[in-house]
Amino acid sequence: MSRCLICDSDGLVTFYEGSIRMGSFGKQSTENHVITECPGCGARHLPPIMEDLENYYRSEEYRNDLDQGNEIDRYFELTDDDQPFRLDLLGPNSIRGKRIADVGCGAGPFLDLVKGLTAETVAIEPNEAYHASLKERGHSVHGSLEEAGSSGMPPVDVAVSFSVIEHVDKPRDFLEGIRKLLKPGGRALVSTPNAEDFMIGLSPDYQKFFYRKVHLWYFTAAALEKTAELAGFRSCKVMFKHRFDLSNAMLWLRDKRPTGLSKIDLPPQVDNGWKDHLEASGGSDYLYAILEA
Repeated sequence: MSRCLICDSDGLVTFYEGSIRMGSFGKQSTENHVITECPGCGARHLPPIMEDLENYYRSEEYRNDLDQGNEIDRYFELTDDDQPFRLDLLGPNSIRGKRIADVGCGAGPFLDLVKGLTAETVAIEPNEAYHASLKERGHSVHGSLEEAGSSGMPPVDVAVSFSVIEHVDKPRDFLEGIRKLLKPGGRALVSTPNAEDFMIGLSPDYQKFFYRKVHLWYFTAAALEKTAELAGFRSCKVMFKHRFDLSNAMLWLRDKRPTGLSKIDLPPQVDNGWKDHLEASGGSDYLYAILEA
């Protein structure tokens, strides 16, 4: 690829060249892969390793590469704890009585959380293994943004999409599709890993873990803002969120592997101060953005 798929700039430069993660921890590519950075929008890109992206995203191979599988209870186990924070970012009062869509909702934990507040919950999810359960729990279901857009459903007030934009082939088109689902003045909440995660600059081993087969795009805050602007959103406010404690980082640097949380007993004020610093300085591991249509 010689031009950026987001802003059409040329002159892409190599940002990283090396092994990438092919699935769960320890599954590394035997050959080097190149991640480029666009001089125009600043987004970083890993050309797809898989030949047929659409079918790949619907396949068991993709769920295994995510280390999730298709089991709904397993999905809830991995993601339920993230949902209250996401609702807090939107504000419960802002979605009461509104129509809300979750793009790439997986098994639907966020939609389950907000169903009692909203007028309608719309699940947009390519993995058909989740569809029957989503419908049983009262969510309208569509297999893709294109399917939802052509279904004749009325516009939604709010759309969310968590940890999806980094997987898609064309992020600008993806955000345009979300914008078209929204009423004028509607809002979207989008999240993605932070390409400026402070650990990337500290550990080559972390780089090999961070860059992975299933993530085609890596966004800085500025790159996410530019992509939202090009997709036609009026504004984009990026927030930094760090999910892991200081213990996790210390043990990563020592053991060169993820070890979980709270393995070292540290005073809460130390850990909270460290997270606050990373979020204030832009070195957190995750980005959240509120987009206004």
